[in-house]
Amino acid sequence: MNQQTLFAPDAALSIVVTDTPERPVDAVTARLICTYRGTGTQYGVWMDGAQPRRVITSPTGASIALRGPEGPERPASGLMHRSPPIESSGETRLVLVPDPIFDPEEAA
Repeated sequence: MNQQTLFAPDAALSIVVTDTPERPVDAVTARLICTYRGTGTQYGVWMDGAQPRRVITSPTGASIALRGPEGPERPASGLMHRSPPIESSGETRLVLVPDPIFDPEEAA
């Protein structure tokens, strides 16, 4: 098995041992990610489909909050996140991704 994911009503805790899509698309307003084991989530600015000049890796154990495609359109930042390439390293990552919390009264 390449990846195991434990789902709770509002979160996913994933054991990741292979590479994941380079630029995941989350249909959310914002995304919170915390890597508890292994290399942290990477982020950079993709402009016109080109790879970022600089890729930053969040520290293991640190949470990173990112705006999703359903968030405000302006300013358009081009900031994207990705999982680091680990497939050939034998590394295992433990990643927590809680779902966005919405106010039920606002949704009504």
